[in-house]
This record gives sequence, C-alpha cells and structure tokens, in this order.
Amino acid sequence: MGIPSALKLKKVNVFSTNAFRFFRKIGLRKRFDYQSFLLTLLLLIAIPKVGISQSSNMYLHTDRDYYFPGDTVWFKGYFLSEGLFANNLHNMYMKLIDTQGKELLQAVAFINNGVTASHFRIPSNYAATEIYINANTILDSCADSKPYFKRLHILQIAKAEGGMEPQGKPILNQGYLLNIIPEGGVLLSGVENKIILQVLDGDGYPGKADGKLVDERGKVLEQFQTDSVGLAAVQLTAEADRDYTIEWTATDGNKQKNILPKAVFASKINLVDQDSIVLVQLQTTKESENVFVSVGIGKRKLFDKELTLKSGKKINIPLQKRDIEMGILQASLFDTQQKVLSRRSMLLEQERVFLTPQVTFMGEFRDKSEGKINVQLPDGEEIAKLSVSVTDIAIPVDTTQSILTDLYFQPLSQDELRNPQTYWEGAKQKDLFIQAHKWNYTYCPTADSMIIDPILTIKGQINLEKKSFTKFYEEYQNEIKKGKKGNIPARGASFGYQDERSDRMQYTEVIFDKNGQFTVPNLIVFDSLDTKFVQVYRILKFTPFKVKYQFYDKKQFLKPIYYPQSLLSESSKLLSGNQDVERDDYLRDARGNRILQTAEVTSTRKQREIDRLQRRFQTVEPHTVHEPDVILLPLMDSVVIKRSQSLRDYVDRNLQNSSTIKYLLNGKMVIDPKAMNKTVAENPLQNVGVARAVEEQKGSNISFLDEDVSNYPYLKFYKTYSSAEFTGTNVLLVFEYSPAEVDRDIGKAEYYEKIMGYMPITEFSNKVYTTAKERLSSNSDNRVTLYWDPYFDFEEGTKNKAFTFYNNSKNKGVYVTVEGLTSSGKVIYYRKAYK
Repeated sequence: MGIPSALKLKKVNVFSTNAFRFFRKIGLRKRFDYQSFLLTLLLLIAIPKVGISQSSNMYLHTDRDYYFPGDTVWFKGYFLSEGLFANNLHNMYMKLIDTQGKELLQAVAFINNGVTASHFRIPSNYAATEIYINANTILDSCADSKPYFKRLHILQIAKAEGGMEPQGKPILNQGYLLNIIPEGGVLLSGVENKIILQVLDGDGYPGKADGKLVDERGKVLEQFQTDSVGLAAVQLTAEADRDYTIEWTATDGNKQKNILPKAVFASKINLVDQDSIVLVQLQTTKESENVFVSVGIGKRKLFDKELTLKSGKKINIPLQKRDIEMGILQASLFDTQQKVLSRRSMLLEQERVFLTPQVTFMGEFRDKSEGKINVQLPDGEEIAKLSVSVTDIAIPVDTTQSILTDLYFQPLSQDELRNPQTYWEGAKQKDLFIQAHKWNYTYCPTADSMIIDPILTIKGQINLEKKSFTKFYEEYQNEIKKGKKGNIPARGASFGYQDERSDRMQYTEVIFDKNGQFTVPNLIVFDSLDTKFVQVYRILKFTPFKVKYQFYDKKQFLKPIYYPQSLLSESSKLLSGNQDVERDDYLRDARGNRILQTAEVTSTRKQREIDRLQRRFQTVEPHTVHEPDVILLPLMDSVVIKRSQSLRDYVDRNLQNSSTIKYLLNGKMVIDPKAMNKTVAENPLQNVGVARAVEEQKGSNISFLDEDVSNYPYLKFYKTYSSAEFTGTNVLLVFEYSPAEVDRDIGKAEYYEKIMGYMPITEFSNKVYTTAKERLSSNSDNRVTLYWDPYFDFEEGTKNKAFTFYNNSKNKGVYVTVEGLTSSGKVIYYRKAYK
C-alpha cells in the first residue's frame, strides 16, 4: 500500500477559514459551529513505508464441516499479505492433530497467486469427534503469532445412528454478568463518552437484557436493550465527583445493579468512521499531557508519533481508507513511560467488508437428479477468487466460523473466539462487537525487502556405509578429469523418478559436491515420488551408499501446536511441537505411502531369474499364443556388468534388424518414429496400424531407448507377434523395473526410496449423470459432497457464473456454500439450505 495522499504533511495547524473549507471537504462532521471547530486540530502526518510486513492472513475452506473416519477432506486455502493476495508465498506448512495433541500428519501445500487447493484423509480408525488443523507460512514470524487453527467435526457411526447431538451451548450456569466497557477503555470527565454494555451468562455465552442508566439521584439518563448477542451502548457525559449505575434485568428475571467506573481526568484515543476516511481522534481532560500514539492495521504498524495534548482541544489524524487494507484498525495511546492510557479497535469498512453474492438454485431433489446454481457477485465487484461446495443436507454444517472471522478476527484475538460468525451476524452494531472483544495490539517486524519463499525442490546427501567420502570424492574428481581430456563433460549420478500417474521412470543426472550434497533442479514434486539413485561412473558404481533426502525445512514444523483455551487444561495453552510422536503408516501421504527400504543385491541362476521375472511382469504382459524367439536378461550380461550402455545400444548388439523393431514397454505400444517412418514408407498397406501409431505419438518422448539398460531386466523378442495391443513382426517386449525393485544380479549399488513432496493437486471428481438410463442403471449413490470446485473464480467482465451438480440416491436437500475474496480483500460469503 502506498502512503495515504492526505497524510503527506507533518505539522499541526489551528485552522483559519481556508482550513475550515478543507476540513469540511474531507467530511469531518456534518453539523458543527465555527466556535467548536476552532477547538479541533488536524494532524497531517506521513506514514513511512519502512519495510515489508512479516505477517499473513489465511483461511482454509473445506468441502464440508463434518466428516466420517476415512473420509477425504478437500480444501482451498486463501492467503493475504497487506490486504492483497500473497503472491510472494509458495508454501503452507500444515499439521493434522488429534484431541490428545498427537501430530497425525505433516504436509506442505503449494501456494500459487495467493491460493492453494489439495486434500488429505481422516484416519479410518479415528475415534474422536473432532480433529484439528494448524497451519502457517514463512510470513508468520512474529514472536507471539499463533498458527492458523481450524476445527473439523468427526461423525462416529455408532453415535450418528442414535441421532446427532444438537448444536449449541451447554447449559451449565444461568447466572448473568454485565461487562462495562468505556469506548477507548477510559471514562473521561466532562465530555461525552460511549459505554459498551455486554451481557454474558456464567459460561461466557451472550444473554439478552434490558435496563437503564441512572445517576446518583435516581434520574434515568438513558434506557437500553441488548441485541441477540448481548450488546448495547449508552451515551454519558460524566462528572468526576458523581456516581452512575446500570440497573438491568436479564431473561432469568433477576434485577441487578452495576456501578460505572469513576470518570477521570485523563487522555483517550478514539476511531471515528467518516465515509472515505477514518479519524484517529485524541483528546485529554487534563491541562496537558505528552503522549505517544501507535496505529496499525492487523499485524502491520502504520505509524508512531509523539504529541502533546491540551484540555479542550481534539487532535484528528485522518487516514484514507483507500490507502489501507481490510482488517482491524488498532490505535493505542501511551504516556511517556509507555504505560497504556487508552486503546481502540475498529474493523475497517465493517459495513461493507462482508459481501453476500446473489445465488439462484434450480432443480428438484430426486434420485440422482440434476441441480443448477448461478452465482452473481455483489454490485461493484468484478474480480474474485471463490470456492463452492454443495453437500447433502443430512450432514450438519458449522455456522459458527467463516472466512471473515478466520482471516481478520482469529489472528488478533487474545481470547478464544466463541461462535464469532454467529455473533457477528447477530450484532446490530458491528462496531460494538469489535470493541467488546480483547485484541492483540502487538505488531510484526518488517523486512527491508520482500521475503522470498522459494518453491521447494528435492535436496539430498549421499552417505557411504563403509568408505570414506573424501576418498570417494577424490575418485569421482579423477573420473571427471579423465573425461575432460577427451572433451567429455562432467557427469554425476543418475536420479530416476516416477510419480503415481506415470507408467515409467524418468531420469536425469545430478552433480554432487564434496559433502555428497546435491539438488534436483526444475522438479516440483506433488504427492509421492518413487526414486532411484545410481552412480554413473563405473569405478563408483559398486560402493554401497544411502541417500538422505530433504524436501522441506523441518524447522517450519517445530512451531508449538495451538489449541483454543476451551480445548486445553488450565496448565498449558501450547503443546510442544517438538515431540517425537509415532504416526500411523497410512498418514504419511494422501495415498498411504511410506518410505521404502533399500533392498540388498543378490545373485541367482539364469532360469530362476527368468521364472521370477515372468511372474513379476505377467500382470502387464498382453496375452499372446506365440512363444518368444529370444529372451534377453541385460542384468546378467557380462558386457553390461562391465560398462554402462543404453537400451538402444544393447538391442543393436543383440538383435538383428533392430531398426525395424516395434516396442511394447510394460505391455503398452511405443513407436520409434525415426525407425517406423521408413517402415511405413516401404510397406504402407501392411503397416496401417503402425502409421496411425506414429501419427498419434508425434512429439512423444521415447527417451527410454537411450536410458541405461540396467533399468530393463527382461526383454522378449518375437519375430511374429499377436495380442490385443498390437499385431505385427519383429516385436520386442521391454519390461521396466519399478523404483522399489532391485537389480539382483548386477553388482551396482542402487538406492530406492519413496519421497514425499507437496500435497497432491488431484482434481475433485464431480459425479455426472448424462442420461436417464445411466441414472437408473447405476448403483446406489451415497456421496456426501455432491460438488466441489476450489477455483470458481471471476475474471474482469464476468458478472455471472453457473455450475451443474447431481444429487445422490437419498438426497432431500442440499447446503450450498460460496466463499472467497475480491481483489480488494473484501469477503464473499454465502451459505443456505435448499430443501
């Protein structure tokens, strides 16, 4: 954000007539007389941009609020920095925590342009009724920052069959209390004060009451009635030598009295909303006082200033709203000893920060019926990033929190926020809700330049089992020097990788340093990745080793676990995040993968190896009635053992007419266009299928022919071949090892491991029934989440967006939820039940 245009000057002036015109222009007050106006000072002060804020706001929108054990949780994350989408963030560090403080999952989600979307699983044997998320980013570096917290509810089958427990507060204590909160925290003598009144029951939940403000002679000065969330306000010009009392009656019928705090001669700070500006207003009832003013928005400090206040004169500091991001504006007043004199908070644009889109629903609730929903942004908004979900109405929803409360309230709250969304919606005067709550007034430090949050890549370190790495590295350098004499570039180690969606392993080479450390550049890992690590130089291949991989900085997960106060014992508010906890196997990643062990290298006879490989690959080998003419075992070839060579070189050496060979890799047809174009040209009529395959695979990668032959333990050559996959002559079936397998007869040392990367980015599969026949003939549909789209975004010029969803088999209604943010940081929120 830039420096507010109205805050360029740094001086104080008592107004003349010209100043009067300017003051009226900025809208300080609509009705005033010139005499009272002369007692008001306008302080125009520059707000220096001293650095980049080291704080962020985040929110996770999940497809549901309630889950069953074993369910998948789909989520979208929103990240703001200084009111805008945090484009400098790339990593969200997340923990999944049970009710006993045990970490069940540590994971990193990839952030792009201020949002992320992924999923994880609830353990299938999870027995508690709640599970918690802690999350943070690299920007959350304040000493007093707590992680983002989200509670997910778990429905246990036995309890669900007996009926859901009703939502709401526990009824333990029907006694009511009255909190009296003078605006700014102090009741000044001789001037008008606003006093916030908050009625709570003995458990801290709001209660309704009505009452009156009376002076010491029993005169009624003002009457009040609290709203549905227990809030009201009265005005009072108090005198220091008089007593004032609140007489009130709660819904239990008990009549109570509370004496107001004494009015004093002191100094106070206030925030006044004036259309396009907010005034930071200072005044004192002392003769004079030297004070220190500190103002910030959220966790970001705006400015500090030393001032002298004098009785009968107000100082106003105007802040242009357009120059400040959305959030809670906080103003503090200190004396010269840094003692707090007064504090005031206000949610900026509190009447307009929470926007409701226009949503229309069309459809019926029948077995697998179609529904259509149209979403239109509020007037004046064109650009927004949203996420939408449609869930079965039989599953409860949690309406106590929202994107508003998590983004702007949770990071600053001193105490636990109880049902903040419910109470925010119920408050008739939103500002009373903000003033009645206790906020954290500390600010995060700033950095001189933008904080870099790099995209995470795989790092590793080679560890030898029996040999000095220094000597190993010397041998490595000697091999590089030998190569330079023949103008051969330096080589390193072969790094193979294969994800869950790939049908074969890909390879690259990595260069390691004198400590055995290396990085794998330009490889962003999502979900899990099978890896294979092999030395390239022949002299190094037989030295046993292991590789220690690292994806993320483990320090990011050492932050203490955070729980709200109601979930903790009185003895501890933060549980240690450094504990070495045992984690269930299937929670290492979304698919239940763990790191694999390194297998040992052994030797067997040829026929036994053929039998073993035949069993190994029989599930991927297409059925054929033909017998192979040649079986090749590259890993038992003495030439391969002595020196590395590519699969292409190996085939050229062992089979005649290799240029005409057609390849099936793990049972799938792979065409070598260089060889096949010639074949098609010579026999176009006999090779129509080959020609079609060549055309379909134009530009495809057939680099496996140039990979080390040691990756392919089993080759079967057919002069004549016929299967469902392909029919032709000169066919070579090539079988490739998976990363978890080992070359059992080759003497090379290899290291296999499954490593975890970013959380998966698999797209949610929204069920579609295209025809009535499909709906009638398909099995019973028991989906709970009927639709989920984490990227339901509005670009400039898009006024409406619609989507279609399909009901399950027993649907009697749905909950539709739309959440997100506009480009200016305003909150979009909509939730409604359709029956």
